[in-house]
Amino acid sequence: MTGTTAVLVLPRRMAVWAARRALARNSLTGIELGCYLCAAVWFSAGTPLAALGGGAALGTGYLARRIGGQLTVSPAGRLPGSPRSPLRAGAYAESAYAGWLAVSCALAGELGVYAGLAVGMTGNPVLAWKLAAGAAMLLALRKVARLCRAAAAAGTGPGRPGAALGAPPATGSAQPAGSAQAAGPAQPSSPGQTAAAETETETETAEPRLTIGTLAAQVLAVPAWVRALVITGTAAYYGNRIALQALLGCGAVGLAWALVARPHRGMQRAAAEPGPDRAPGAGGVADCRDDGPIARFAGAVVHGQLVPLPPAVAGLIATVLLCTLGLGTLDGWVLLTPAAAMLLAAPGSAHPHDGRLDWLAPVIIQAGQYIYLAALGFAFGIPGPVTFGLIGAIALRQLDVAYQARRPVAPGGARGSIGWEGRMLVAGFSAMVGLGTVGYLALIGYLGWLLCCSGLTGWFFAARRAIPGRVRRDLAVRS
Repeated sequence: MTGTTAVLVLPRRMAVWAARRALARNSLTGIELGCYLCAAVWFSAGTPLAALGGGAALGTGYLARRIGGQLTVSPAGRLPGSPRSPLRAGAYAESAYAGWLAVSCALAGELGVYAGLAVGMTGNPVLAWKLAAGAAMLLALRKVARLCRAAAAAGTGPGRPGAALGAPPATGSAQPAGSAQAAGPAQPSSPGQTAAAETETETETAEPRLTIGTLAAQVLAVPAWVRALVITGTAAYYGNRIALQALLGCGAVGLAWALVARPHRGMQRAAAEPGPDRAPGAGGVADCRDDGPIARFAGAVVHGQLVPLPPAVAGLIATVLLCTLGLGTLDGWVLLTPAAAMLLAAPGSAHPHDGRLDWLAPVIIQAGQYIYLAALGFAFGIPGPVTFGLIGAIALRQLDVAYQARRPVAPGGARGSIGWEGRMLVAGFSAMVGLGTVGYLALIGYLGWLLCCSGLTGWFFAARRAIPGRVRRDLAVRS
């Protein structure tokens, strides 16, 4: 079996098999998450044989993800009725929730694998959790950067055309993946649909032309299958420490490629064709920031007149310098200095983020947040698993916010939290009073509660707007 057959043909044939057995995309998402958690348990053993077993579980989980990406129904644009009909609204809501669940579970599963590698690393537990936290931060930044760039290319934002909640994008880009049992796998019918699939699931439903250029671009992007190969090979032959160091390198390459690579033509066409049935409703780049009350108040004071990117860069540089000097030597209110430096980016919250490079602002803010929390946790002796857990919880929250800024799964989206500035201030204040571990655990619980609320809200909203079973059967018969 060639590599092309394994990556492209096998998932498609497996998708046909799964569709005939009424296996929905959400079910495959659960299978993928279970495989990743099993892989994490295997890697925690720290032996070559266990690493091979973990690699097999990783491969199975990735195959489940590819099959889930192939399980689609007829695009919403092809469904009968007007663009505002309940039928198309239900198809879009179901598709948005299935995509949100897929990207969230994929990130959660991979973070679990990183934690398993840290547990299985022998010799220096503190170094193990530092390496795992660094790999998790780079992975999360890469995912959010891709989503922010997609939002910027689509041109959505306050006062600009965007996808309305409950209505499909213009060219039928939304596909209800959760109801795949109604029909077999279908190819994307538009460039916008392909762009959405590539952005949200890191898979391609259309078979590309395999050339040296496309292969090099895929390797530089460091997709999930490359990371799985790197983890399995290095952990089996060199140990978990080398595997985590290799993941740091892969994360740096993937993030750099996500920042500098030009948007593909499908994304550009989707941005150039807003379509007649779009209306203001979905957010834009500004909604990817996850601003809290303090940042929103600062943005309201300047009335959106301050550009967002330069203050965010200045705050990041100041935070990196202060953390490099060592937070362990600081005490009292001085511990909050990095958080105060990042507050320089707060007044830009009200700006529409319509500049050419303004989509970098949410990524820079997220990077400053990670650097401060990681440096603070390891400097004050907060247990490594707790620090890694907070980094992972923030990564899931930021992914939730960035995804729902592009394709909201329910009214209100992922808004209504203390924001990035609130998390930094709570962590700094708790470390200042000697309760750093308690503060970190409280933030983990709070972010977990927000994620559960977002998932349940999206599930109930999609269930209320789901396509009736009779219509599903009719679509299956017609297809």
